[in-house]
Amino acid sequence: MRPLDVVELAEPEEVEVLEPEEDFEQFLLPVINEMREDIAALTREHGRAYMRNRSKLWEMDNMLIQIKTQVEASEESALNHLQNPDEGVEGRGTKRCEKAEEKAKEIAKMAEMLVELVRRIERSESS
Repeated sequence: MRPLDVVELAEPEEVEVLEPEEDFEQFLLPVINEMREDIAALTREHGRAYMRNRSKLWEMDNMLIQIKTQVEASEESALNHLQNPDEGVEGRGTKRCEKAEEKAKEIAKMAEMLVELVRRIERSESS
C-alpha cells in the first residue's frame, strides 16, 4: 500500500450540477409518469374485478330463483295431490309410486343445482 499524495486529495472531482428544471425533467418526470400508468392500470383492474364479482353474484341469484321456483312448483303439486286424491283404490299404489319417483327426481335435480351453486361460490372466493 502506498501513501496518499497530498496533491491527489487536494483536487476535488467536478460534479455536474443540473438546473432544477433539468433535474425534474430527467429524473422525476419519468417516475411520475410511470406512477400514473400504474395507478391507471390498478384502477382498470379494480373495475374489472368489480364487474366479475357482480356477474358471479347475478348468476348465483338466478340459480337461487330457479331453485325457489322449482321448490314452489313441487309444493304446489304436493298440495294439489292432497286436495284431489285418486278415485280408484287399485291404482292408488302405482300412482303414488310414480309420483314419489317424480318427487325424488325433482329433489335430486335441486340438490345438483345446490351443489353447483356451492362450487361457484367456492370458486369465486378463491379467485
